Amino acid sequence: MVSPSCPWHEFEYSPAQFCEESLCGWVRQPGNTVSNLGFLVVAYLIFRHARKHDARHLLPLAYISIATGLGSAFFHASETWVGGIADFATIYLGSAFMFAMNVRRLTQWRKPVIVGIYWLFFLAFFGLLFWERDLARTSYALQSVLCCIVLEAVLFFRQSYRPPYGWFWAFWGAFLLGYGLWLLDVKHLVCDPGLG
Repeated sequence: MVSPSCPWHEFEYSPAQFCEESLCGWVRQPGNTVSNLGFLVVAYLIFRHARKHDARHLLPLAYISIATGLGSAFFHASETWVGGIADFATIYLGSAFMFAMNVRRLTQWRKPVIVGIYWLFFLAFFGLLFWERDLARTSYALQSVLCCIVLEAVLFFRQSYRPPYGWFWAFWGAFLLGYGLWLLDVKHLVCDPGLG
């Protein structure tokens, strides 16, 4: 529980439970908070790639990356339920984008329909946060499997044109490495924030 003398105490506490010990300050987990600068770097790289290769369809992903960095930074700085909502909401924006883009590739539906699918997908999973908090991580794993494995496999076997999959494999390599490190952290397999 957060001491009443600490910033953020007036908000519902939602401990991050990572290896980094939480401090009594405006930034409760400085390391985890600052690590979200990586999302801003990725956003810059996406903007640059989209401009260089006339890939305007990637621009929303750059904005989502900025939102994800800010949302996650806010959660780790505050360790509040509001921060957790911001963190998961921005993660869900990203998975909804990937899902909608793969539906677009699969169906060739027009942009207004795909935008509707995007928001429906996002709002359905976002609503779970308010219905059952513990579903947040499970639903993200489900979204990842659905949008990035199942739909991509269907596309791979149905399309005659096979785009280069270098970025796909680079994503999964980076994601699995990051997820593995995250599991070591959140499961306290390498360290324990209560020690020391």
